[in-house]
Amino acid sequence: MLRLLIILIFFSNSTFAQGQFKLNGEVQNPTERKILITLYRDWVGDEEEYEIKLNDKNQFSFSTNLNHLAYIDFYYADQGFHYWIIEPNDEISIKFNPTNFWESLFFSGNGHEKWHYYTHHRSNFEENRDWEKEAGMLNKAPQQQYFDFLDNEQDVQIAFLEKANNLSEDFIQARKADIIGAIQNYKVNFLSNAKFANLTEEQVNSHLKITELPDSVQANSLEYGNMYQNLMDLFIAKSAFRKKKDLTETEEINLVKSSYNRLLFSFQLIERTIAFKLKNMIEAENITPKIQALVDDFLETATNRDFKNYISKKVNFSKTLTKGSPAKAFKLKDIDGKEVSLKDFLGKTVYLDFWASWCGPCIYDMKFMDAIKAKFQDEIVFIQISLDNETEWRESVKMYDIKGINLRVDENSSVTKNYGVTGIPAYFLIDKKGTFAVSQVSDPSKEEGQELIKQIEEVLSRK
Repeated sequence: MLRLLIILIFFSNSTFAQGQFKLNGEVQNPTERKILITLYRDWVGDEEEYEIKLNDKNQFSFSTNLNHLAYIDFYYADQGFHYWIIEPNDEISIKFNPTNFWESLFFSGNGHEKWHYYTHHRSNFEENRDWEKEAGMLNKAPQQQYFDFLDNEQDVQIAFLEKANNLSEDFIQARKADIIGAIQNYKVNFLSNAKFANLTEEQVNSHLKITELPDSVQANSLEYGNMYQNLMDLFIAKSAFRKKKDLTETEEINLVKSSYNRLLFSFQLIERTIAFKLKNMIEAENITPKIQALVDDFLETATNRDFKNYISKKVNFSKTLTKGSPAKAFKLKDIDGKEVSLKDFLGKTVYLDFWASWCGPCIYDMKFMDAIKAKFQDEIVFIQISLDNETEWRESVKMYDIKGINLRVDENSSVTKNYGVTGIPAYFLIDKKGTFAVSQVSDPSKEEGQELIKQIEEVLSRK
């Protein structure tokens, strides 16, 4: 599926220095001509993806301004690394041979020591012994034995970090938070088992081995934030179990707010989590009155300017996709090479489906669309926009016998951005005036398509 983009905005009151991050390198015996970089500035906003071309000397360079530490993915072909911390004023040079990527890696320049640390950590805890595999094997052991293993592993990895040379204090603290978050998250998942349903939030917290970390470090850390979000989801599930009903959006947000405990979970971390939840709510439902009320409260009380700006922009963009707003124009070629424009169908009702062959829910929903298409074939224009590559698209349209108009775009095209497609399937219903007919289209599989049929009939009945 299109990656749900889980994403970071670091806090404006962070103590981290501002500066430029620079990365340059050389590929020995290259097998292709590009480097792929993904930059995560924060865990609420949007990740940044870059494709860097090699020059005629097989070299590349990349630079960007950073206000604080961030995370980076680096990939060449199918080799690379994921979620490594970078800092302002780093100027790192990298050399490697793709035929023996890890063995040939060589780093130099300001800040390169942290990348040496990552390679040594990988060697010790993934190659020489796979600690995650060991944890998986102990998952069925008695709880105390399992938790003792995790706590000891945390101590060992932190000790390994603290023995590394020439690492900044900011990096050490952030990396320590990542280690704690990643390992304690195993406990959170373990305690999510149904047999622990009656444990209170205090009892769950008592099992976590968390040392005191600076507020901004908690909020900026990838793994610490993931652990906390999973913990909040566990508490939400427990609350729903006790109440025998799903929590409302307001109840979920209030539960997150109530978890504030400076030694364990800072206010900045809570703001990050609330902003992330609001983002997901807006993407899933667009902007509803209930969500708008939660957003208004967040914008009034939050202290993080970056989060506030991002959520405000998210709301404003969502309003462009709500009922009555004009649908975004596009012009694409269909499977036969004919140019198709949304404007071609002004005066007709259009059903728009963003999908891909690798998206299980997309394919499942299509099973219910055949009957809907047959029912409304004379009244609705059905357009499917695939995110597959050219070959997979053509093969899938034929394999699944997808009727209607079939178009294709890249995942990061202007069309997906204009329609706010951050995950698929994504559906839109456009009326004869060229405006969005409803704010949220029902999934075709819901009630075996009956709810979607009612939506379409209501739209068609409008004058």
